[in-house]
Amino acid sequence: MQTTCPECRTTFRVSQDHLGLRRGMVRCGTCNAVFNAYDTLLPELESPPGDDLPEGKAAVVPPPEVAHQPVSVTETGLPPVTLVATEQPAADSPVVEATPAIEKAAPDILLEPIRPQPASQPLTWKFWVSLLLALLLAGLLALQAAYFLRGELVSAVPASRPALELLCRSLHCDVPLPRQLTQAAIAASSLEHDSENKSRVRLTLLLANHSGQAQAWPQIMLTLSDVRQAPVARQVFRPQSYLPKDAKISAGIAAGGEREIRLDLDIGNLVASGYALSLSYP
Repeated sequence: MQTTCPECRTTFRVSQDHLGLRRGMVRCGTCNAVFNAYDTLLPELESPPGDDLPEGKAAVVPPPEVAHQPVSVTETGLPPVTLVATEQPAADSPVVEATPAIEKAAPDILLEPIRPQPASQPLTWKFWVSLLLALLLAGLLALQAAYFLRGELVSAVPASRPALELLCRSLHCDVPLPRQLTQAAIAASSLEHDSENKSRVRLTLLLANHSGQAQAWPQIMLTLSDVRQAPVARQVFRPQSYLPKDAKISAGIAAGGEREIRLDLDIGNLVASGYALSLSYP
C-alpha cells in the first residue's frame, strides 16, 4: 500500500501491520506533518508493460540504494515506528518501505507474574526472651524516672501521689510537696509600728493556697524601704520561724487552706516608711 503526505505530496509505501500499530497516524519525514495514512491510501503501482515473464511468476528486482527519510508514526503513550524511504524510478515521488524500529516497551506491571510471599517464620524462644528483656528494661527505666522526678511528676499529676508514696515507702524516700505558691498566695498583709516603741513593728499576713493541692510552705521575704522607695533592710523568714512549734511543716498547707502569720520584729534605728513581701523556695 502507498500513502501520500497531504502537505508536501511525498508518497510512502506502508503495510497494514505497520498502520495497525498506531491506527494509521504517521509523521512525514520530509515536512514533519502528522496525518492519517488511511485517508490518503493509494493503489499499488502496476507492473510496467513490455515485461515478458512466464505466467504465474514475478520478477525479483534488487532494491536500489536507499535514501533514508525517517517518518515517525505517532500516538500518545506508544513508541514510534520509523519508515525508511526508498526511491524507485517508476514512481513520481519517493516511496517509503515500512521498516519498524519499535522501542522496547516497559513491562506492564499488571502482567508480571505474582511471586509467592515467603512463609512467616515461627517465633522461637530467642524472640520471647528478647521481648521479656526489653519489657524488663523499659519497666526499670520507668521506675528510675519516677524515682528521680517524683517531685515534678506529683506536681503535674496530683493523682499519682498515692502510687509514688507507696513506691517511696519500699525505697525509704519521700515524695516532696509541690512548690507552686506565688505572690498571689498573699491574700492580705500589714506592717504596724508600736506606738510606745518605734523600733518594734508587727508584720501580719494571710497566706492562702488556691492551687488545688497541698503545697510546701514557702520562705517569706520582707523588704523595708524609705520614703524614696529605696530598700533599707531585707529579711528572709523560713517556715520554722513563722509557724508554731507544734506545726507539722512536712504536711504543707492544705489545698484551699489559709494561715494567718504574725511576726514581731525589732528594726532598731531604721526609718522605714514602706515594705514589700515576696514568696520563694530554697
